Amino acid sequence: MKNFPWRLLVYIAFLLYLILDLRFCNGPLRQSFLKRTDFIREAAREHEWVAMVNQEPITRIQLDIAVFSHLYQRGKQDEALPENNLKMIRRAVLQRLIEDALIRQHAEGVNFQAPQEEIDAFIARWEEQFESEEDLALRSEAQSITKEQRDEELAKIWSRTKWLEQRIEPGIDVTEEEIRAWFEANRESGEGFEEPEKVRARHLFLSTVEVDDEAREQQIRDLHRKLTAGEATFEELASQSDDPRTKNRGGDLNWLTRDRLPEAFTDVAFALEKGEISEPFRTTIGWHIVEVTDRQEARPLSYEELRDDIKAYLENERTKDTIRQLLDKLSEVGTVRLFPENL
Repeated sequence: MKNFPWRLLVYIAFLLYLILDLRFCNGPLRQSFLKRTDFIREAAREHEWVAMVNQEPITRIQLDIAVFSHLYQRGKQDEALPENNLKMIRRAVLQRLIEDALIRQHAEGVNFQAPQEEIDAFIARWEEQFESEEDLALRSEAQSITKEQRDEELAKIWSRTKWLEQRIEPGIDVTEEEIRAWFEANRESGEGFEEPEKVRARHLFLSTVEVDDEAREQQIRDLHRKLTAGEATFEELASQSDDPRTKNRGGDLNWLTRDRLPEAFTDVAFALEKGEISEPFRTTIGWHIVEVTDRQEARPLSYEELRDDIKAYLENERTKDTIRQLLDKLSEVGTVRLFPENL
């Protein structure tokens, strides 16, 4: 009897009891589980929880604020969106809140804190967004938060950021060989691998907004005559231009590509040779005279010119993939419960 597997038998019996209780017999364990589930669901309904992350609820008010901020940053309002679009946005924002909670919980769970000098620098940068200390104080007062509370929250935000960076950094390193391989594999696509045709130009501009068009045409043609007759320089005449950005620098528009300005303007500018001055021409906003001071034809960009951009692109893509993998792991070891009826 000493060699009889009593322990294994006890384990099997206990496992069978759990299966029978939870799955088939509606026993005390299952009843307890259902009561707890009903309690959580009732609490979610009462307090308008939209999700629970490791026993930490996310409320509908938190989601409303986050959605408002999301739309505000994009110049949109929820009233102007179709109902289905708004629902999709709310679900996407909720997912972000859940992910933020997972990251914060794990960072705080290991008591991680960024170096104090980094925290101080982050707080200083954050405070620079306000016009004055008085403005910052008023904002804090409106939110009923003291400077100490604000600094404490900002310290937590920066510490979470550094905690996340430390976990993803090993997975985002990009080698020189990988950068070169991406360049070679994609260079034939053309887009982004070519420096477009450019001209450097200067202009004289007379607006026709709320001004008699015939008078403006006569004025621009008089400026053109003085310019081509050598009676005045482009710099001298530019002071009469209606373009406040260029009138004090001789009308210089710097380098232009075809996609930077309206077609009616670039068609004329790109048809000129270096040193050539256009005839007066009309666009929807007024009359122009353009002189091309330099040209650069389209040319392929070299690896050396694109290397840093490619590296940044690859690092960004790997960062997104690595963060997603980390969040998936955090979700697996954590407990996330949704309450879609409260969305």
